[in-house]
Amino acid sequence: MPRFFRKSGKKAGSSPGLQVDVQTAVGTEPDICVLIYSKDTLETYHPPDIDAALPLIQKDKTAWIQVTGIHDHFAFSRMGELFNIHTLTLEDMVDPAHPPKFEDFDTYYYVTLRQLAFDPENHEISETQVSMAVMENLVIFVQDKPSPCLKAVEKRLYAGRGNIRTGGSGYLAYALIDAVVDHSFDVIGQIASAVEAVEHDMLEDLNSGHLEQIHRLKREVIFFNKQLRPVRGAILSLMKSESPFVSDAVIRFYTDILDHVNHILDAVTSLQELLSSMLDFYMSSQGNRMNEVMATLTIISTIFIPLSFLAGVYGMNFKFMPELEWQGGYFVLLGCMAMIGGAMVVFFKKKGWF
Repeated sequence: MPRFFRKSGKKAGSSPGLQVDVQTAVGTEPDICVLIYSKDTLETYHPPDIDAALPLIQKDKTAWIQVTGIHDHFAFSRMGELFNIHTLTLEDMVDPAHPPKFEDFDTYYYVTLRQLAFDPENHEISETQVSMAVMENLVIFVQDKPSPCLKAVEKRLYAGRGNIRTGGSGYLAYALIDAVVDHSFDVIGQIASAVEAVEHDMLEDLNSGHLEQIHRLKREVIFFNKQLRPVRGAILSLMKSESPFVSDAVIRFYTDILDHVNHILDAVTSLQELLSSMLDFYMSSQGNRMNEVMATLTIISTIFIPLSFLAGVYGMNFKFMPELEWQGGYFVLLGCMAMIGGAMVVFFKKKGWF
């Protein structure tokens, strides 16, 4: 499947918004988890469907609805009806290829991000979409697969330390976005370690396998940059929005996330430059190696030029060649050839040509 350009599953010419498909909904009901919390309490529920989640929400507490699985379009259509979510937002939620973005609506704002993971064995990045709709005292978090970033945020909720229990839905959304961005720090760190390992191997013993490794890492860094760069625009749009669910106190925390994103993008730029220099080093090393081979062959050919001349002269079939009648002529000629070849080797050696 193409990774740099993934076409949306929506058919060309179809109406905008979520399309309810009977075939895609069979056997793909999402897993729903609801956390209801306040400063002093935290309750966890696992309702069977989105309808059962609605009565659990309390006005004086913050609710966090986790939806895992994006293929049941019936469930998402019903979620849109229950929570007044726009059909275009629902369409983006179930589209695994949608790039990161921020959208502001009257009753909520919507953020979608890409969560990345790096396989150090195969030097390959995998990505999963996560998105959230943030309302008054409610965050609906949607993911295609279980996200490791949720565990860190859940730990903070259960511990009850800091502002996460009292900051409302806006602070919870910040904590989730911050966890996704911080996870990208780990990914770029793993990529950097892989790049440095390949660079060390190249300096120790350069071989043809390094070219494939450089190309693969270069490709993954470009892919990482493609997935993360739109996050900066999404964060800037969120900070500039006039949504009532983005308080001034929370915007200050988003400034820190923006710094993290810029720092990661700077690291991506550095890795791209390093990989380019490694590729140049590989190509120049291969060129130098080829030059050494050609120099060796040239020296061998040069040594044999006078030897071939002598062999050609005495190989001619003239009748009157006095040297051919000498009893020791053959050995004298071999000795001359050896002396000439040896003298040329010593001369080339003193010149440092090999």
